[in-house]
Amino acid sequence: MKYKCPFKTNQLVKYKGSPNDIIFPFKKNEILLFLGEIIQMPGHCIIVNTKGCVHWGYHTNNFEEPNEDEI
Repeated sequence: MKYKCPFKTNQLVKYKGSPNDIIFPFKKNEILLFLGEIIQMPGHCIIVNTKGCVHWGYHTNNFEEPNEDEI
């Protein structure tokens, strides 16, 4: 079965945390911009934080859609 990305390009996402939080540059519940999935790495994405820093290679399952009141 082919992997299907759970997010749309240019969608806001929320970092939900990870067991490896020590290596993540994000705070839990931080809102980020999802730029898209890395084609050669299904399940990994490119995101941008509020300071404009681009991050790539993080698993998409570490993020979720924020609620309307969180945006």
